[in-house]
Amino acid sequence: MNLDGPLDFENEDPLVNPPTSVEKRNKVIGLDDLLSDFYKEKSKRIDKENRKRKASKLYDSDDEEHGKEALLSIVDDCRNQACMNKIVGEEDIQEWGLCMFGDQKTPEPSLLPDLDNCYLLKEFMNSQLNSVVGLRPDNATVLLEGLLTNGWLTKLVEGAPVEIGWLPNYQALKEALESYGFRINTSQDVELAEADSESQGPPQNISAWLKFVAACCQIRCKNPLFTASQVEQIAEILVWLLLDRGLQGLSLLSQECLVSVIGSFKEKEWVSSCKKIANSLASRVPQDMNCLRIVESVSGVDTRSKHLRSSISNQMLVVLLDHKDSDEKLMSSLMSINLKEKSCNLFRTYIFLVLAENWLFSSKLVEEKPVLMEMWVVFLRNCSRQISSTDLRPYASKVRTKAAYLLQGWRMEKQLKF
Repeated sequence: MNLDGPLDFENEDPLVNPPTSVEKRNKVIGLDDLLSDFYKEKSKRIDKENRKRKASKLYDSDDEEHGKEALLSIVDDCRNQACMNKIVGEEDIQEWGLCMFGDQKTPEPSLLPDLDNCYLLKEFMNSQLNSVVGLRPDNATVLLEGLLTNGWLTKLVEGAPVEIGWLPNYQALKEALESYGFRINTSQDVELAEADSESQGPPQNISAWLKFVAACCQIRCKNPLFTASQVEQIAEILVWLLLDRGLQGLSLLSQECLVSVIGSFKEKEWVSSCKKIANSLASRVPQDMNCLRIVESVSGVDTRSKHLRSSISNQMLVVLLDHKDSDEKLMSSLMSINLKEKSCNLFRTYIFLVLAENWLFSSKLVEEKPVLMEMWVVFLRNCSRQISSTDLRPYASKVRTKAAYLLQGWRMEKQLKF
Protein backbone atom coordinates (compact mmCIF):
# COMPACT_ATOMS: atom_id res chain seq x y z
CA MET A 1 0.00 0.00 0.00
CA ASN A 2 1.37 3.36 -1.00
CA LEU A 3 0.79 5.76 1.87
CA ASP A 4 1.94 8.73 -0.19
CA GLY A 5 -0.45 7.97 -3.09
CA PRO A 6 -3.90 9.56 -3.54
CA LEU A 7 -6.91 8.10 -1.81
CA ASP A 8 -9.58 6.21 -3.74
CA PHE A 9 -12.11 9.05 -3.80
CA GLU A 10 -9.39 11.48 -4.87
CA ASN A 11 -8.87 9.42 -8.03
CA GLU A 12 -12.48 10.14 -8.92
CA ASP A 13 -12.12 13.93 -8.42
CA PRO A 14 -11.82 15.59 -11.84
CA LEU A 15 -9.89 18.48 -10.29
CA VAL A 16 -7.15 16.15 -9.01
CA ASN A 17 -7.07 13.81 -11.94
CA PRO A 18 -8.53 15.62 -15.00
CA PRO A 19 -9.68 13.30 -17.80
CA THR A 20 -7.23 12.61 -20.50
CA SER A 21 -7.96 14.92 -23.44
CA VAL A 22 -8.68 13.12 -26.64
CA GLU A 23 -7.31 14.98 -29.59
CA LYS A 24 -9.55 14.97 -32.63
CA ARG A 25 -7.82 13.96 -35.75
CA ASN A 26 -8.99 14.88 -39.15
CA LYS A 27 -9.68 11.85 -41.27
CA VAL A 28 -7.62 11.81 -44.42
CA ILE A 29 -9.87 10.96 -47.40
CA GLY A 30 -8.05 9.35 -50.24
CA LEU A 31 -8.80 9.27 -53.95
CA ASP A 32 -10.04 5.68 -53.72
CA ASP A 33 -12.69 6.69 -51.15
CA LEU A 34 -13.96 9.49 -53.40
CA LEU A 35 -14.26 7.17 -56.38
CA SER A 36 -16.09 4.59 -54.29
CA ASP A 37 -18.62 7.13 -53.07
CA PHE A 38 -19.16 8.45 -56.59
CA TYR A 39 -19.97 5.02 -58.03
CA LYS A 40 -22.27 4.20 -55.11
CA GLU A 41 -24.36 7.35 -55.73
CA LYS A 42 -24.44 6.68 -59.45
CA SER A 43 -25.64 3.15 -58.86
CA LYS A 44 -28.44 4.40 -56.61
CA ARG A 45 -29.64 6.87 -59.27
CA ILE A 46 -29.64 4.16 -61.95
CA ASP A 47 -31.69 1.83 -59.73
CA LYS A 48 -34.16 4.62 -58.97
CA GLU A 49 -34.62 5.45 -62.65
CA ASN A 50 -35.15 1.77 -63.50
CA ARG A 51 -37.90 1.48 -60.88
CA LYS A 52 -39.65 4.58 -62.27
CA ARG A 53 -39.40 3.22 -65.80
CA LYS A 54 -40.98 -0.07 -64.80
CA ALA A 55 -43.81 1.70 -62.97
CA SER A 56 -44.45 4.01 -65.91
CA LYS A 57 -45.18 1.03 -68.18
CA LEU A 58 -48.14 0.07 -65.97
CA TYR A 59 -49.58 3.61 -65.90
CA ASP A 60 -48.57 4.73 -69.35
CA SER A 61 -52.09 5.56 -70.49
CA ASP A 62 -52.92 7.43 -67.29
CA ASP A 63 -49.76 9.49 -67.52
CA GLU A 64 -50.62 10.43 -71.09
CA GLU A 65 -54.08 11.61 -70.07
CA HIS A 66 -52.67 13.54 -67.14
CA GLY A 67 -50.10 15.11 -69.43
CA LYS A 68 -52.77 16.18 -71.88
CA GLU A 69 -54.91 17.61 -69.09
CA ALA A 70 -51.94 19.52 -67.70
CA LEU A 71 -51.11 20.86 -71.14
CA LEU A 72 -54.71 21.91 -71.77
CA SER A 73 -54.81 23.56 -68.37
CA ILE A 74 -51.70 25.58 -69.18
CA VAL A 75 -53.15 26.56 -72.57
CA ASP A 76 -56.44 27.62 -70.98
CA ASP A 77 -54.62 29.66 -68.37
CA CYS A 78 -52.65 31.41 -71.09
CA ARG A 79 -55.79 32.09 -73.11
CA ASN A 80 -57.63 33.41 -70.07
CA GLN A 81 -54.72 35.62 -69.13
CA ALA A 82 -54.49 36.95 -72.67
CA CYS A 83 -58.24 37.53 -72.69
CA MET A 84 -58.11 39.34 -69.37
CA ASN A 85 -55.25 41.50 -70.62
CA LYS A 86 -57.28 42.27 -73.72
CA ILE A 87 -60.34 43.17 -71.62
CA VAL A 88 -58.33 45.45 -69.37
CA GLY A 89 -56.72 47.07 -72.37
CA GLU A 90 -60.03 47.68 -74.16
CA GLU A 91 -61.74 49.07 -71.08
CA ASP A 92 -58.80 51.33 -70.31
CA ILE A 93 -58.89 52.77 -73.82
CA GLN A 94 -62.51 53.88 -73.44
CA GLU A 95 -62.01 57.33 -71.95
CA TRP A 96 -63.89 60.58 -72.34
CA GLY A 97 -62.24 63.74 -73.52
CA LEU A 98 -62.23 65.97 -76.58
CA CYS A 99 -59.72 68.53 -77.78
CA MET A 100 -61.97 71.56 -78.09
CA PHE A 101 -59.25 74.18 -78.66
CA GLY A 102 -56.97 74.56 -81.63
CA ASP A 103 -54.44 77.26 -82.43
CA GLN A 104 -55.14 80.58 -80.76
CA LYS A 105 -55.69 83.54 -83.05
CA THR A 106 -55.03 87.26 -82.91
CA PRO A 107 -58.01 89.03 -81.33
CA GLU A 108 -60.35 90.90 -83.65
CA PRO A 109 -60.02 94.73 -83.65
CA SER A 110 -63.51 94.98 -82.15
CA LEU A 111 -62.28 93.11 -79.07
CA LEU A 112 -59.37 95.48 -78.37
CA PRO A 113 -60.04 98.27 -75.85
CA ASP A 114 -60.48 101.81 -77.14
CA LEU A 115 -58.30 103.65 -74.62
CA ASP A 116 -58.67 107.02 -76.34
CA ASN A 117 -62.34 107.25 -75.31
CA CYS A 118 -61.91 105.72 -71.84
CA TYR A 119 -63.50 108.09 -69.31
CA LEU A 120 -61.55 106.75 -66.32
CA LEU A 121 -58.27 107.05 -68.22
CA LYS A 122 -58.97 110.70 -69.05
CA GLU A 123 -59.84 111.43 -65.44
CA PHE A 124 -56.59 109.88 -64.25
CA MET A 125 -54.42 111.76 -66.77
CA ASN A 126 -55.92 115.07 -65.59
CA SER A 127 -55.28 114.28 -61.91
CA GLN A 128 -52.19 115.15 -59.85
CA LEU A 129 -51.27 111.46 -59.54
CA ASN A 130 -50.48 111.35 -63.25
CA SER A 131 -47.56 113.76 -62.67
CA VAL A 132 -45.89 110.89 -60.79
CA VAL A 133 -46.93 108.07 -63.11
CA GLY A 134 -46.68 109.83 -66.46
CA LEU A 135 -49.58 108.03 -68.12
CA ARG A 136 -50.08 108.84 -71.83
CA PRO A 137 -52.28 107.32 -74.56
CA ASP A 138 -49.26 105.79 -76.29
CA ASN A 139 -48.05 103.92 -73.18
CA ALA A 140 -51.44 103.36 -71.56
CA THR A 141 -51.63 99.60 -72.04
CA VAL A 142 -48.25 98.84 -70.44
CA LEU A 143 -48.71 101.31 -67.60
CA LEU A 144 -52.24 100.14 -66.80
CA GLU A 145 -50.96 96.57 -66.44
CA GLY A 146 -48.30 97.84 -64.03
CA LEU A 147 -50.85 99.89 -62.08
CA LEU A 148 -53.08 96.86 -61.78
CA THR A 149 -50.22 94.69 -60.54
CA ASN A 150 -49.01 97.23 -57.98
CA GLY A 151 -52.47 98.11 -56.70
CA TRP A 152 -52.43 101.70 -58.00
CA LEU A 153 -55.37 101.12 -60.32
CA THR A 154 -57.76 101.45 -57.37
CA LYS A 155 -56.66 105.08 -57.06
CA LEU A 156 -58.04 105.64 -60.55
CA VAL A 157 -61.47 104.31 -59.59
CA GLU A 158 -61.82 106.08 -56.16
CA GLY A 159 -64.00 109.12 -56.29
CA ALA A 160 -64.79 108.82 -59.99
CA PRO A 161 -68.36 107.89 -61.00
CA VAL A 162 -68.49 104.70 -63.08
CA GLU A 163 -71.10 104.32 -65.78
CA ILE A 164 -71.14 101.27 -67.99
CA GLY A 165 -72.13 102.50 -71.41
CA TRP A 166 -71.24 99.38 -73.42
CA LEU A 167 -71.40 95.62 -72.87
CA PRO A 168 -70.15 92.99 -75.34
CA ASN A 169 -72.95 91.25 -77.22
CA TYR A 170 -73.12 87.58 -78.21
CA GLN A 171 -71.12 88.14 -81.39
CA ALA A 172 -68.26 89.72 -79.41
CA LEU A 173 -68.27 86.82 -76.94
CA LYS A 174 -68.24 84.33 -79.81
CA GLU A 175 -65.33 86.13 -81.51
CA ALA A 176 -63.41 86.15 -78.23
CA LEU A 177 -63.94 82.40 -77.88
CA GLU A 178 -62.87 81.78 -81.46
CA SER A 179 -59.72 83.84 -80.88
CA TYR A 180 -58.96 81.40 -78.06
CA GLY A 181 -58.97 78.65 -80.70
CA PHE A 182 -62.31 77.14 -79.73
CA ARG A 183 -63.78 74.83 -82.39
CA ILE A 184 -67.36 75.99 -82.45
CA ASN A 185 -68.83 75.37 -85.89
CA THR A 186 -67.80 72.10 -87.52
CA SER A 187 -68.38 68.75 -85.85
CA GLN A 188 -65.48 67.20 -87.77
CA ASP A 189 -63.04 69.32 -85.78
CA VAL A 190 -64.46 67.98 -82.51
CA GLU A 191 -62.44 64.79 -82.18
CA LEU A 192 -60.14 63.01 -79.80
CA ALA A 193 -56.70 64.53 -80.19
CA GLU A 194 -53.74 65.90 -78.37
CA ALA A 195 -52.36 69.39 -78.67
CA ASP A 196 -49.87 69.51 -81.53
CA SER A 197 -48.33 72.84 -80.65
CA GLU A 198 -47.75 75.07 -77.69
CA SER A 199 -50.35 77.57 -78.90
CA GLN A 200 -53.14 75.00 -78.63
CA GLY A 201 -55.30 74.51 -75.63
CA PRO A 202 -57.57 76.73 -73.53
CA PRO A 203 -56.16 80.13 -72.53
CA GLN A 204 -55.60 81.02 -68.91
CA ASN A 205 -58.18 83.80 -68.93
CA ILE A 206 -61.07 81.58 -70.07
CA SER A 207 -62.39 81.83 -66.49
CA ALA A 208 -63.10 85.56 -67.05
CA TRP A 209 -65.22 84.63 -70.09
CA LEU A 210 -67.20 82.13 -67.99
CA LYS A 211 -67.81 84.61 -65.18
CA PHE A 212 -68.95 87.31 -67.57
CA VAL A 213 -71.39 84.97 -69.35
CA ALA A 214 -72.82 83.83 -66.02
CA ALA A 215 -73.31 87.44 -64.89
CA CYS A 216 -75.03 88.42 -68.15
CA CYS A 217 -77.41 85.47 -67.93
CA GLN A 218 -78.26 86.20 -64.31
CA ILE A 219 -79.53 89.67 -65.27
CA ARG A 220 -81.23 88.54 -68.48
CA CYS A 221 -84.69 88.95 -66.96
CA LYS A 222 -84.03 92.72 -66.60
CA ASN A 223 -81.47 93.28 -69.34
CA PRO A 224 -81.88 90.74 -72.16
CA LEU A 225 -78.45 90.91 -73.78
CA PHE A 226 -78.95 87.58 -75.57
CA THR A 227 -81.85 86.14 -77.53
CA ALA A 228 -83.23 82.68 -76.76
CA SER A 229 -81.37 81.09 -79.70
CA GLN A 230 -78.12 82.72 -78.58
CA VAL A 231 -78.55 81.37 -75.04
CA GLU A 232 -79.13 77.92 -76.55
CA GLN A 233 -75.80 78.16 -78.35
CA ILE A 234 -74.07 79.36 -75.18
CA ALA A 235 -75.47 76.34 -73.29
CA GLU A 236 -74.08 74.01 -75.98
CA ILE A 237 -70.70 75.73 -75.82
CA LEU A 238 -70.52 75.23 -72.06
CA VAL A 239 -71.30 71.52 -72.39
CA TRP A 240 -68.57 71.15 -75.01
CA LEU A 241 -66.13 72.98 -72.73
CA LEU A 242 -66.83 70.39 -70.04
CA LEU A 243 -65.62 67.68 -72.45
CA ASP A 244 -62.13 69.17 -72.64
CA ARG A 245 -59.78 67.65 -70.08
CA GLY A 246 -57.69 70.80 -70.20
CA LEU A 247 -60.51 72.60 -68.38
CA GLN A 248 -61.02 70.08 -65.57
CA GLY A 249 -59.73 72.62 -63.09
CA LEU A 250 -62.61 74.92 -64.08
CA SER A 251 -65.33 72.24 -64.04
CA LEU A 252 -67.10 73.74 -61.04
CA LEU A 253 -67.07 77.24 -62.53
CA SER A 254 -68.29 75.88 -65.89
CA GLN A 255 -71.12 73.93 -64.24
CA GLU A 256 -72.20 76.96 -62.22
CA CYS A 257 -72.19 79.03 -65.39
CA LEU A 258 -74.31 76.37 -67.13
CA VAL A 259 -76.86 76.52 -64.30
CA SER A 260 -77.05 80.32 -64.72
CA VAL A 261 -77.54 79.94 -68.48
CA ILE A 262 -80.28 77.34 -68.07
CA GLY A 263 -82.03 79.46 -65.48
CA SER A 264 -82.05 82.52 -67.77
CA PHE A 265 -84.65 81.07 -70.14
CA LYS A 266 -88.19 82.35 -69.80
CA GLU A 267 -90.87 79.79 -69.02
CA LYS A 268 -92.36 80.04 -72.51
CA GLU A 269 -88.90 79.52 -74.03
CA TRP A 270 -87.61 76.64 -71.97
CA VAL A 271 -89.45 73.58 -73.33
CA SER A 272 -88.59 74.18 -76.98
CA SER A 273 -85.07 75.44 -76.19
CA CYS A 274 -84.31 72.38 -74.04
CA LYS A 275 -85.26 70.07 -76.90
CA LYS A 276 -83.14 72.04 -79.40
CA ILE A 277 -80.08 71.88 -77.13
CA ALA A 278 -80.51 68.14 -76.61
CA ASN A 279 -80.96 67.44 -80.34
CA SER A 280 -77.90 69.46 -81.30
CA LEU A 281 -75.63 67.83 -78.71
CA ALA A 282 -76.85 64.28 -79.46
CA SER A 283 -76.27 64.69 -83.20
CA ARG A 284 -72.66 65.83 -82.76
CA VAL A 285 -71.22 63.93 -79.80
CA PRO A 286 -69.02 60.89 -80.66
CA GLN A 287 -70.61 57.54 -79.84
CA ASP A 288 -68.23 56.64 -77.04
CA MET A 289 -67.69 57.55 -73.38
CA ASN A 290 -68.27 61.19 -74.25
CA CYS A 291 -71.98 60.36 -74.46
CA LEU A 292 -71.96 59.64 -70.74
CA ARG A 293 -69.65 62.55 -69.95
CA ILE A 294 -72.09 65.02 -71.52
CA VAL A 295 -74.90 63.68 -69.35
CA GLU A 296 -72.71 63.86 -66.25
CA SER A 297 -71.68 67.42 -67.06
CA VAL A 298 -75.29 68.59 -66.62
CA SER A 299 -74.96 67.96 -62.90
CA GLY A 300 -77.39 70.54 -61.50
CA VAL A 301 -80.09 69.35 -59.11
CA ASP A 302 -82.65 71.99 -60.06
CA THR A 303 -85.69 71.07 -62.12
CA ARG A 304 -84.40 72.48 -65.40
CA SER A 305 -81.01 70.76 -65.14
CA LYS A 306 -82.76 67.44 -64.55
CA HIS A 307 -85.06 68.10 -67.50
CA LEU A 308 -82.10 68.88 -69.77
CA ARG A 309 -80.22 65.79 -68.56
CA SER A 310 -83.25 63.62 -69.31
CA SER A 311 -83.76 65.17 -72.76
CA ILE A 312 -80.11 64.74 -73.75
CA SER A 313 -80.14 61.08 -72.66
CA ASN A 314 -83.34 60.43 -74.59
CA GLN A 315 -82.05 62.01 -77.80
CA MET A 316 -78.78 60.11 -77.55
CA LEU A 317 -80.67 56.83 -77.26
CA VAL A 318 -82.72 57.82 -80.30
CA VAL A 319 -79.52 58.44 -82.28
CA LEU A 320 -77.68 55.34 -81.06
CA LEU A 321 -80.63 53.00 -81.61
CA ASP A 322 -81.81 54.83 -84.74
CA HIS A 323 -85.30 54.76 -83.30
CA LYS A 324 -87.60 57.78 -83.57
CA ASP A 325 -90.87 56.18 -82.49
CA SER A 326 -92.63 56.31 -79.12
CA ASP A 327 -91.00 55.92 -75.71
CA GLU A 328 -92.47 52.41 -75.38
CA LYS A 329 -90.90 51.27 -78.66
CA LEU A 330 -87.58 52.77 -77.61
CA MET A 331 -87.65 50.65 -74.45
CA SER A 332 -88.70 47.63 -76.50
CA SER A 333 -85.51 48.02 -78.54
CA LEU A 334 -83.48 47.83 -75.33
CA MET A 335 -85.42 44.78 -74.12
CA SER A 336 -84.83 42.96 -77.42
CA ILE A 337 -81.04 43.03 -77.06
CA ASN A 338 -79.73 39.46 -76.76
CA LEU A 339 -76.82 39.76 -74.38
CA LYS A 340 -75.95 36.05 -74.68
CA GLU A 341 -74.77 36.48 -78.25
CA LYS A 342 -71.00 36.72 -78.53
CA SER A 343 -71.38 39.45 -81.14
CA CYS A 344 -73.31 41.66 -78.71
CA ASN A 345 -71.43 44.90 -78.06
CA LEU A 346 -71.57 45.16 -74.28
CA PHE A 347 -69.82 48.51 -74.28
CA ARG A 348 -72.72 50.02 -76.20
CA THR A 349 -75.11 48.17 -73.90
CA TYR A 350 -73.42 49.82 -70.92
CA ILE A 351 -73.95 53.22 -72.57
CA PHE A 352 -77.62 52.31 -73.19
CA LEU A 353 -78.01 51.33 -69.54
CA VAL A 354 -76.65 54.61 -68.15
CA LEU A 355 -78.49 56.77 -70.68
CA ALA A 356 -81.81 55.00 -70.05
CA GLU A 357 -81.40 55.48 -66.30
CA ASN A 358 -80.87 59.24 -66.71
CA TRP A 359 -83.66 59.51 -69.27
CA LEU A 360 -86.28 57.84 -67.07
CA PHE A 361 -85.33 59.04 -63.62
CA SER A 362 -84.14 62.61 -64.24
CA SER A 363 -87.75 63.47 -64.99
CA LYS A 364 -91.25 62.35 -63.98
CA LEU A 365 -91.64 60.17 -67.05
CA VAL A 366 -92.01 56.87 -65.16
CA GLU A 367 -94.72 58.44 -63.02
CA GLU A 368 -96.60 59.56 -66.10
CA LYS A 369 -96.08 56.23 -67.91
CA PRO A 370 -95.86 53.33 -65.41
CA VAL A 371 -95.44 50.85 -68.27
CA LEU A 372 -91.97 52.25 -68.88
CA MET A 373 -91.00 51.23 -65.36
CA GLU A 374 -92.10 47.67 -66.01
CA MET A 375 -90.11 47.55 -69.23
CA TRP A 376 -87.09 49.06 -67.46
CA VAL A 377 -87.16 46.26 -64.87
CA VAL A 378 -87.27 43.63 -67.62
CA PHE A 379 -84.25 45.23 -69.28
CA LEU A 380 -82.36 45.21 -65.96
CA ARG A 381 -83.16 41.54 -65.41
CA ASN A 382 -81.91 40.68 -68.87
CA CYS A 383 -78.65 42.51 -68.20
CA SER A 384 -78.11 40.78 -64.85
CA ARG A 385 -79.25 37.25 -65.80
CA GLN A 386 -78.09 36.84 -69.38
CA ILE A 387 -74.51 37.71 -68.43
CA SER A 388 -72.81 35.17 -66.18
CA SER A 389 -70.25 36.05 -63.54
CA THR A 390 -67.60 34.16 -65.56
CA ASP A 391 -68.27 36.07 -68.79
CA LEU A 392 -64.94 37.50 -69.96
CA ARG A 393 -66.25 39.78 -72.69
CA PRO A 394 -65.32 43.47 -72.44
CA TYR A 395 -67.70 45.39 -70.16
CA ALA A 396 -69.58 42.21 -69.21
CA SER A 397 -68.93 42.68 -65.49
CA LYS A 398 -69.79 46.39 -65.63
CA VAL A 399 -73.13 45.82 -67.33
CA ARG A 400 -74.02 42.96 -65.00
CA THR A 401 -72.98 44.82 -61.82
CA LYS A 402 -74.68 48.07 -62.82
CA ALA A 403 -77.94 46.30 -63.69
CA ALA A 404 -77.91 44.23 -60.49
CA TYR A 405 -77.34 47.37 -58.42
CA LEU A 406 -80.21 49.25 -60.08
CA LEU A 407 -82.47 46.22 -59.80
CA GLN A 408 -81.74 45.89 -56.09
CA GLY A 409 -82.53 49.58 -55.60
CA TRP A 410 -85.88 49.11 -57.33
CA ARG A 411 -86.73 46.14 -55.09
CA MET A 412 -85.91 48.06 -51.93
CA GLU A 413 -87.98 51.03 -53.07
CA LYS A 414 -90.89 48.70 -53.86
CA GLN A 415 -90.70 47.13 -50.38
CA LEU A 416 -90.73 50.55 -48.73
CA LYS A 417 -93.91 51.51 -50.59
CA PHE A 418 -95.72 48.45 -49.34
